[in-house]
Amino acid sequence: MNAAIDQIIVNAIEQRIFPGAVVRIVQSGRTRYANAYGSTMYTDPGDQPVTLDTIYDIASLTKVFTATAALRLLDAGELKLDAAVMSYLPDLQTRDVTLRQLFTHTSGLNLRLSALRDRGAAGLRATVYAATPTRPPGTFTAYTNINSLLLGEVVARVYGKPLDSAIHEMILAPLEIHETGFRPSADMKSRIAPTEWDAEWRGGLVHGSVHDESAHTLGGVAGHAGMFSTAADLECFTQLWLNGGAYAGQQLLREETVARATRDYTAHLEAEPGHPLPSGLGWMIDRLNFMGPAPAGTYGHTGFTGPALVIAPHAQIAIILLNNRTYPRRTPPPYRHHAVTAAVVQAAIA
Repeated sequence: MNAAIDQIIVNAIEQRIFPGAVVRIVQSGRTRYANAYGSTMYTDPGDQPVTLDTIYDIASLTKVFTATAALRLLDAGELKLDAAVMSYLPDLQTRDVTLRQLFTHTSGLNLRLSALRDRGAAGLRATVYAATPTRPPGTFTAYTNINSLLLGEVVARVYGKPLDSAIHEMILAPLEIHETGFRPSADMKSRIAPTEWDAEWRGGLVHGSVHDESAHTLGGVAGHAGMFSTAADLECFTQLWLNGGAYAGQQLLREETVARATRDYTAHLEAEPGHPLPSGLGWMIDRLNFMGPAPAGTYGHTGFTGPALVIAPHAQIAIILLNNRTYPRRTPPPYRHHAVTAAVVQAAIA
């Protein structure tokens, strides 16, 4: 396994799919593999070797932290899965969308948040709250950031604190995770891999601040993007899920909640471009594009900047791959790094 993964990542760096990466694999409660490869910026000025504790912008992996916080509130009886989102966010325009539909990306809300980046935080939020479904809720799966953004708004409103504080207190602190969170401090910047040269909008290198444009407009904290992390911290997070919601003697999620969150709710629904997008409560389920031929019931998530997290519960294994594939500039679909992730998953599970 080790040699196969090494070759996969080295080949990806040579093909300039990403300048560097960290791979970490945990199985049955033990770190089975951990390695760092390449550099943060190829050979550009400011380039640093990637190490096991390099910090990456984890982009949409933020969504699974938001979902986990919402699930904790669900366990506490503070949220109801099939309640209207409007019952928690009364300023929302639409009355028909439920919390379950935000989790599973079946709300029918289809708004490109990055297109709102110049409206400022208040303008972006106003547009989101005024949005109405373009398809009947619960009938169609469309992976859109607005769902997780609104789920984060619900978490903050119900918990009574900003989303970053809610995630810290409900997830990061109990997991004893210390290098994961929103808006990393200045003293962490030297360990953070830059994401992209953005001359058009931000006027330079995006380094130490969130890559996602809408999350940046919202001040760096949002339900769909904004978090930074290390592979070791993400390993702790996966242990929570592999252990049925328990960590270090604490039952942070009910075991039945873990089972509910990681089953498929949407495979029977239509989706763009005409194929199913099986989704759990915050998780992607059995996605061939980045999981490859993993065992049925495998779940995980990807992020636009390159990271991926894959959990195969039947094998009691979790695979974490961090990289900054958007450096120096993002590439259009199809995303080559997904095939790299799938190959790593296959090598790890084989």
